[in-house]
Formats: sequence, C-alpha cells, structure tokens
Amino acid sequence: MHLPVNKGGRDFFLGDVHGRLDALLVALGDAGFEPQTDRVICVGDLVDRGPNSYELLKLTRQPWFFSVRGNHEAMLLDTNDHFSLVHWLMNGGEWFMELSGEQVLDSYGLAVDLPVAITIDIGDGKIAGVCHAEWPGNDWSTIEEAVRNKTMVNQMLWGRTVVKERVAVTDKSALLTVHGHTSIDRPQKLGTALFIDTGCIFGGNITLIELKDALAWPTEH
Repeated sequence: MHLPVNKGGRDFFLGDVHGRLDALLVALGDAGFEPQTDRVICVGDLVDRGPNSYELLKLTRQPWFFSVRGNHEAMLLDTNDHFSLVHWLMNGGEWFMELSGEQVLDSYGLAVDLPVAITIDIGDGKIAGVCHAEWPGNDWSTIEEAVRNKTMVNQMLWGRTVVKERVAVTDKSALLTVHGHTSIDRPQKLGTALFIDTGCIFGGNITLIELKDALAWPTEH
C-alpha cells in the first residue's frame, strides 16, 4: 500500500493493539485526533489476546485507519490444520471461535486485505515505511519486490534480529521504517528503524506517536 502525503492533517504510527480498542480510543483522545484530517498507520497485530479483535479488524474500513499485516493476522490466515489451529489458539486466537459464520468470513476477508507493507509519502520526495516485525532489506524503494519474496515476508512478519541484537540499520531510501512485534518498555530507534510495540496487552502502554515525533526520536547506539 502507498499512502500519499497527508496535506490536511497529521499522521500517527500505532504499536501492536492486540484487541485493546479501549486503549486505542484513550490514546486517540489524548492526542486530539481528528478523523476528518488525521490518519493512523498501525504496525499490525490488531487481533488476539485482547477483548476486541474483530472490532479492531473492522476499524480498517475507516478512511483514516490503516494497518499492515502482523504475525497474528498471518496466523489467522494460515490456520488450515489442527497443529496451526492449536498454535494460534495458544497465542490468543480463541476469540475467533466465538464469531458467527458471517463474522468469520468477514474477519478472514479483512485480514487478507491487510498489506504486508505500507509506504508513506512525507513530503519533499521523502518516504517512511511500515512493516510488522522488522525490515530485512536496506532500500525501501525495493519493497514491491520484497513482498513477493517468501523469505523476506517471513522476516517482515516474524523477525526479531534488529531489536534483540540491537542492530543499527540505515535504509538507503526511507527516512524511517516503523515496526512492532517485539515488546519493549519504550519506543526504541536503531538507525532508521523505530520499534513501537510497548506491550499494551502485557501491562505496558499503547504507543501512538505522531510522524514528526517519530522522525525526531533519538537514535540509540
């Protein structure tokens, strides 16, 4: 997905939500969010573990809300046998069992529609990129080829190397790439990669950070 420059309002990046619609609504209120002009771009994992997974998926129908696919949406889509179902249920997928048949089909359709990556134009020819776990490349301008590469996509959905090994990555074309997946105490910027899953489902805070603040976030060395 490619989003044009938001000339009329603000862009916000949102960390992993995991069904916590309540936490998101509080964060939007605190930010003075204006749905007519502002946009939210989420790093994925809208579903599982929290109480409002289906409602979060439906939020992607709103013209101001965008999200990439997280590994938890991938588990929803990849559940095709007993082993994968059990694995998903162990990781918070039990909400899916409580849906009606119509809601199951709707949830599946909404998850399928989530892009693996989103590119955001931020003005003056500059771009930012969003994918769930980490960006294994070093040139976001190649993202269209990357999302057709199964190995790259797997790392974009599941990888933890950058955060765990504190690798300062610098992208050639994106001023910033934004990710979640690995729960950390506070947002962490390693090179041009910003990680914003602050574990709202595990007792931490939800992170909703405006684009200008994300760009200015101090880089850790």
